[in-house]
Amino acid sequence: MVLLPGMRGFDLCAALEVFGGDRRDRGVPLNDVAAVSPSPEPELEGGLRIRALPLQEADGSDLLVIPGFADPLGAVDPDVVRAVSGGGGVVPSAAAREDAARPGTARSGVVRDDVERAAALVLRLHSSGTHIASLCTGAFLLAATGLLDGADATTHWRFCDELQRLHKRVRVDPKVLYTHDAARRLWTSAGVAAGIDACLAILAQECGSAAAAAVARSMVLPAVRPGGQAQFIPPLRGETEGRASEGEELRAAILRDLAAPWTAQTMADCAHTSPRTLHRRFLAETGMPPIRWLISRRVAAAQELLETTALGVEQIASRVGFGGAVSMRKHFVASVGVPPIEYRRAFQRDGAASHR
Repeated sequence: MVLLPGMRGFDLCAALEVFGGDRRDRGVPLNDVAAVSPSPEPELEGGLRIRALPLQEADGSDLLVIPGFADPLGAVDPDVVRAVSGGGGVVPSAAAREDAARPGTARSGVVRDDVERAAALVLRLHSSGTHIASLCTGAFLLAATGLLDGADATTHWRFCDELQRLHKRVRVDPKVLYTHDAARRLWTSAGVAAGIDACLAILAQECGSAAAAAVARSMVLPAVRPGGQAQFIPPLRGETEGRASEGEELRAAILRDLAAPWTAQTMADCAHTSPRTLHRRFLAETGMPPIRWLISRRVAAAQELLETTALGVEQIASRVGFGGAVSMRKHFVASVGVPPIEYRRAFQRDGAASHR
């Protein structure tokens, strides 16, 4: 993780909780986690000081996490960062070029030299193959480097409009929990708790869904939420406190019988509503249409079976509702990025062959 003054301690702790600690007894690989910074003890939001290693200690990392800023607009001047990094997304003003040539302090208390050095680290590591993940408003630093130009990205919903205004080449999506551009090795997350979802998704991608599920259980969290889920879900009319909504009850029923031949019509029939109303309800509650949500859950179930059993791909496809290996492979590659067989080779756990 790269730390700068004014960053949010929650994002730091979220990443530490997901990637740190020794959970090898639960099948989670041990990660070497460290915080680096241009200064030895950056002061985070709320006065929390963290002892950090020099920036060069991050060289060779598989993943670099950028926590969010309490005041991203005051902390990151995109013109200054681009002037220093050589990015082409915006043309720095004369004032910005002058600022870039001399040290200074932004209104958030972040020294410009520190921001410039952090941006240079992001660019250097990314060029050497490191995956980059911004949490919450950390997207402002990542976008300022130019790496997000032409890519999908998100941040806290309160700052999405500002991120889009400052970085017009970035496709900012205010609706999703997190984004992943596999080809560019870039992740961005929405605000606060969505950073945990993104970290768990990264862990699932790199170490397998079983490892991510084990970490989620240890954090007393539900299973990894798909990135397309909505950031902000408004209260539904008629929903009472402590009682599951009709949509939640339907999704629970689907998860209990993923192999059933679900369609938008059969889902609507189960919920005693119309397909159009069902579509609106799913968008409001999950951020995805019904069939897209169903496919995401079937892929997640297939991942778990590939990791924990010796079942053939055809058997798994039947169990999770894809019907056949060809259909499962199509949806699996679209979601995970690799075919089921390659995923199994990478993530099948010891002893899985004995579980059927």
